[in-house]
Amino acid sequence: MKLLGGAGRPQHGAMVLKLKGRDCLRLERARGTAIEVLAGRVWVTEDGRGGDAFLAPGRCYRVWGDGLVLVSGENAFSEVSIQPG
Repeated sequence: MKLLGGAGRPQHGAMVLKLKGRDCLRLERARGTAIEVLAGRVWVTEDGRGGDAFLAPGRCYRVWGDGLVLVSGENAFSEVSIQPG
């Protein structure tokens, strides 16, 4: 998995990232990675997958393939946990 963008802190094998405004996180070759929303609301789009996901706190998205995945905050502040698969 290649993780690009954002600064984070590790937490029990996961990385917790804070997204400000419309910050965008790029994930590549991340098949099986879990993206859990801890605060705020995020938009997730994955190359090769029809439809986007809009996630509220407590919701999780599992990356399906190895293409580009974009995760963007929809609020002034969002926080996500990224757990490699």
